[in-house]
Amino acid sequence: MNSWTLTLPENEEFFDSIFPGLSQGAFDIIIDGPVGIWVYQASPGCLFVNETAKRLLKLEQSASIFSADTPPCLRHLLKNPNQSGLQKCQGSDVFSYLIQEQLSMTAGIFVSTPESQLPPPANDEQGILKLLMQLPHLAVQGYDKEGRVIYWNEACRDLYGYSLAQARGKTMGELLIPQNQRAGFPSVLQKWLSKTGVAPNRKCIRVNRQDQKLQIQTTQIVIQSPQGEIELYCIDHSMEGAKQQQQQMHELEYYDQLTKLPNRQLMHSLLQQSMKISQQLDLSTAVMFIGIDKFKLVNSQYGHEIGDQILKRIADRILSSVSVQDLKARFGGDVYVLAFNLPEGSQQISNIANRLLSTLSEELHLLEGPEKVTASIGIAISPHDGEDAGTLLKHGDAALAQAKANGGNGFFYFDPELNRNTHRVHFIAQDLKRALQAGELKLIFQPQFRLGSSEVCGSESLLRWQHKQLGEISPAEFIPILEQQQSMLMLDFWVTSQMFKNIKNYIIRGIKPPRTFANLSAATINHKDFQHTVQRMLDKHGIPCRTVGIELTEHVLINNEPQAVANLQWCRQKGIKIALDDFGTGFSSLSYLAKLPIDIIKIDKSFISAIEKKHNRELVKTIIAIAKSLSMEVICEGVQSKEQEQFLREQGCDMAQGHLYSYALDSEEWFDLIRQELRQENTA
Repeated sequence: MNSWTLTLPENEEFFDSIFPGLSQGAFDIIIDGPVGIWVYQASPGCLFVNETAKRLLKLEQSASIFSADTPPCLRHLLKNPNQSGLQKCQGSDVFSYLIQEQLSMTAGIFVSTPESQLPPPANDEQGILKLLMQLPHLAVQGYDKEGRVIYWNEACRDLYGYSLAQARGKTMGELLIPQNQRAGFPSVLQKWLSKTGVAPNRKCIRVNRQDQKLQIQTTQIVIQSPQGEIELYCIDHSMEGAKQQQQQMHELEYYDQLTKLPNRQLMHSLLQQSMKISQQLDLSTAVMFIGIDKFKLVNSQYGHEIGDQILKRIADRILSSVSVQDLKARFGGDVYVLAFNLPEGSQQISNIANRLLSTLSEELHLLEGPEKVTASIGIAISPHDGEDAGTLLKHGDAALAQAKANGGNGFFYFDPELNRNTHRVHFIAQDLKRALQAGELKLIFQPQFRLGSSEVCGSESLLRWQHKQLGEISPAEFIPILEQQQSMLMLDFWVTSQMFKNIKNYIIRGIKPPRTFANLSAATINHKDFQHTVQRMLDKHGIPCRTVGIELTEHVLINNEPQAVANLQWCRQKGIKIALDDFGTGFSSLSYLAKLPIDIIKIDKSFISAIEKKHNRELVKTIIAIAKSLSMEVICEGVQSKEQEQFLREQGCDMAQGHLYSYALDSEEWFDLIRQELRQENTA
């Protein structure tokens, strides 16, 4: 039996013990073929399924053993494993079928086929046979008592080369038995026919239409037809097909399909073996994590097809730059890993890293796309940075992150201090849900003012995190971490909900608040349920759309995704203003201004803080002019002096925010400022 069929120790002994007699032969062929099976063990109440079953049911779990935490499609087998006949697996087009039942064990197969094509349930050999006839890749033939063909399915044609019309009426001896065995075959056939039931599964040699010998695994079932006639059915499976399938499964499981390099799982195993050898020889093992700089931007600008070409080109260059004995792998995305043994204290590693960086930065010679890319390398060396494969790989990955953080196009050796920073990142990423429940996050509000009249016209909601252990964590630190961990949907929902509650509270207290803007992530803006979620929150809190705005950064819109565009257009139709934040710091600022429903451009504070420089002054003038030509308003961030304010007024800037006017305020301070503004208006 194939060791991959079921995740159980001592597979063969296990199945020999629970499937004797009738069902042993049938199950042997199913286990070795591409058919899903299940086995239920009453004590301790566990359900086992093989890898083929998991693929049929589209289960992503790595485990093959299920008990309490069972997917919905398998729950009926845990609840009532003794139910006979066909049972539909919840949420799929797959059916389970009970084959064998004992005191503490039940087992069966999974069938993936339209319900209308399934035979009626049956518990005898004839019913099982009909089910097996439906299964793909199993060549099923039926013969009468003379050995002549009475049934021949499509898989037989594929395996042996004869159509049903060509095979019907001919004997098994004529069609499938090798020439040197045909003389004695009639007596063998009669011996088979003399006993009804299932013959043990066995391997044999058959010939196809071209007289080529095939290694076959066969199960034979002899039954009595409803008319009382003895019939023989052979269920054949090509051993070559099984080997080919195993090879394909091995490649899918252990190799990257784009570059054909070993993947993370295989690399971990090979590295562990290599490190054992290096330890015996008093050698060190070095791992290099190689990442393409700004590869996400390349994919965004040129598309994934060009991105894949670059990934393959980089893989080829890595292969040509290192020894055949060195371990190479692709860990997904733009990350490759090298590993090699060398004398402890060797100075070769930096030379190898520099040579790789030089090779990888050469021109790509693509028909379209970037002329070249650069790479970053993170290095970890045993035994100082790890004495096992898992630790060494983890530290190499951390070193790569630091190499990229240093600006890229360079290499970085693992540093224990860096490891502590990595733990901090992981801790922050995992702690968001608890922090929200504990009330550690809060919103503050940065007021915005009209330059012409100095009246309060809105605010930007800002997020602050006062962590119980780490103290205050800056958004500049935790936002990128949460983006990488795909936690921004949760955070954006909380921010929007809190902002809406705040607005409603002001309205209840008799204040009509100006528009408040929420900063939203790409994950939220691109989500298919964005419109439904926002509308539901507006209805729940009963606040008008004129009090709400959305701020987006340029990198959120860089892909110009259709879903994001549709969501932004919906916001504009509802009267929700859209502001483009940090304008001028991104990659494709001007290209989408005319295409997307942007209402307000926010000029980044980095331009305002150095407004005395001619280059910055001209850039700010240009941005304001472009915005005005597109009927957009402009807000400048970070205004701190009267000179800056005067310049912006002269250029026609509409609004500003910054310490010249007000620091960020908590909810009550923001309420008091709005109330004071309204009193002054009423007095005037």
